[in-house]
Amino acid sequence: MRFIHLAAGAALALSACVAPSAPVTSRTLVSADAATSLAVGESVVEETSTQEAGEGMDPVVSLALRHADGRRLAFQQGNHTNNDLLAQSPGGALAQIMGLPGEESATLYHAVSGEDASEGAFFCGPQGPAAIGTYAAADGTLFVVGLRQAIEFETRVDGETYALPYSPDQVCARLRFRQG
Repeated sequence: MRFIHLAAGAALALSACVAPSAPVTSRTLVSADAATSLAVGESVVEETSTQEAGEGMDPVVSLALRHADGRRLAFQQGNHTNNDLLAQSPGGALAQIMGLPGEESATLYHAVSGEDASEGAFFCGPQGPAAIGTYAAADGTLFVVGLRQAIEFETRVDGETYALPYSPDQVCARLRFRQG
């Protein structure tokens, strides 16, 4: 009997912690070049959702890429740490890695680990990317770069934080899509 009460209490506590699910927006991304088509196929489905946060907190922005055969890679936007924000700044480390001109800025997403977060990677090898950067060009082209490791930062003696050089060997994919 005691076990039943403990189990019921645990279930009640867990249900109180579960936040309502955010609406998911989907769009089909069609490969815009031969290299992307070879890497991921003719198209992938992008699923995005935003979970609102409490006062003073950043929302949790989730992005998933689903392959035509059902494999799925899940990511969360890097909008919670100073280093993530610094990496995404105009002309910052991520823009440089992606080869963006001028003072453009890209969006950083970190891979989400968990049971259903990665049901089989379909780019960047069997482990998938550790992070991705995305950039939507004015003509509607979406650029996605896969990163094997996170962008690292150091703080100098004068207190200035800067990104360490990122090796081109750590870029595992350069993909181009257009909305289908």
